[in-house]
Amino acid sequence: MPELPLRYFCYVCGHENNLTLEIPNAPKIKRDEITCTKCGDVTNLLLTSCPHCNNAFKYFLSDLDFPHELTTLADTYVQLINGIKNSLSGVVKEFNVPLPKRWSVKLDCQCGKSYTVEIPLPQI
Repeated sequence: MPELPLRYFCYVCGHENNLTLEIPNAPKIKRDEITCTKCGDVTNLLLTSCPHCNNAFKYFLSDLDFPHELTTLADTYVQLINGIKNSLSGVVKEFNVPLPKRWSVKLDCQCGKSYTVEIPLPQI
């Protein structure tokens, strides 16, 4: 798994944090947290690298824990669909709603190749 040396300046206090992070090759994406060593502010990080060249990487910084929010919303949706399905069991013979198995996004690498990263979603 490639490693990323990352120099990060805290959004809150401006302190420089030097990190080394392991990066999985796409379609895998890794969630990590950066905690400022000075003020303790936490920033969420998504990491992935190009599976074709293994050198280029993509990262996304956010105060929002995107994978957690995404899977929580998806789980709520799955529970809602399952509740509707159960409530209609005596009324309709079959009730099917297609559910995506993963959230995916297409990325372009500086090597010229395109690739997709994925976060698995809850299922019924």
